[in-house]
Amino acid sequence: MKLMQSKSMRGSLYGFWNVIAQRPHHLAGALLRAGWQVDTFSQRGMRDRAPPLDHRPAVHYRTLPPGRLYRSSLTASLARRYQRHVEHGVFSDFTSSQADLFIYYHRPHEYAARIGALPGPLVYDCMDDWAAFGYVGAGAVQEWEQRLCERADRIWVVSRHLQEKLSDWKDKVRYVPNGVDYAHFARARDMRAQLEADPQTRTRAPRLIYIGSLEHWFDARLVGEVAGRLPDWLIQVVGPSKLAERQRAWLDRDNIHFLGKKDYHELPSLLAAASVAMIPFLLSDLIRGTSPIKLYEYLAAGVPVVSSSMPEVLAHVEPGAVVCADDPTEFARLVEECAASGNPDRCQAIAHKCSWDSRFLPAVHDIGRATSR
Repeated sequence: MKLMQSKSMRGSLYGFWNVIAQRPHHLAGALLRAGWQVDTFSQRGMRDRAPPLDHRPAVHYRTLPPGRLYRSSLTASLARRYQRHVEHGVFSDFTSSQADLFIYYHRPHEYAARIGALPGPLVYDCMDDWAAFGYVGAGAVQEWEQRLCERADRIWVVSRHLQEKLSDWKDKVRYVPNGVDYAHFARARDMRAQLEADPQTRTRAPRLIYIGSLEHWFDARLVGEVAGRLPDWLIQVVGPSKLAERQRAWLDRDNIHFLGKKDYHELPSLLAAASVAMIPFLLSDLIRGTSPIKLYEYLAAGVPVVSSSMPEVLAHVEPGAVVCADDPTEFARLVEECAASGNPDRCQAIAHKCSWDSRFLPAVHDIGRATSR
């Protein structure tokens, strides 16, 4: 099967769609730009909405019960039963669709163990070390993932950690790390030139920015201590927060400002005003398996990055562009060093080689070669 030679090719994607712009949305965009028709199959909450992206695949939803039904003892059992009905329905819609390529990017679950014959090859796009999340027992997730790997024709992994973890299927596994919508974020550099031409913005405090979710892997203590060592800096934290109160307390400093969740189209302007960007994560199996999209987005904007020592970030370390530290004193020192000697050209050169099209389209070609043998 020559998957990239016909404009009539159709791809079906399965997983959660109504979240912030992430890998699946950019995968759909890469296929659409290559002339594919794309269908995505997803459950959604009643208030969920898809991120505002330029590309628009056909999205097939089934809607979950409202959250209040789960909180009432009178309706919780009924809501959970209906949720299972929705989950099963979405999965059945996906597996019964008529497509040339099927891509499963959801976390492994019990339905994944029962995928039957499909009219096209199946890709398991493994974006995270799912068992490390602890949604359900790690043993159950690993068993479901094993069955999914056995059934898949190809397994895409975003990190070398996941490549090693799934090495039992090494003949199927392909390293397909995350990438960037380069043109979208590179606009930040032109915006920055306009800001620097304004005398008022030239004299304001330097800015250290974080863009992303604040979850249990966010190293709030590190950020708080870095803020204490950089009292003249403005530290902007952009994104929804699920931090526990004790974690949030580390961020209670005058120079840390929370901007909340922002739309995808607003991110370049925020990065245009930033001096340095950061990825302050607590190291764990979950984070070792991560390929941080924000790394490439920061770099495409021409902003140097200081990060915790994540393996997928260490692979890109380069003076003036990407540096790593885990100690607050060293982290703060590197922030100041990047502000003084960051190299926007070097940052963008790294990001330019990591576009979503350059990540996904060769991987799709690879499936076509394998299935045509």
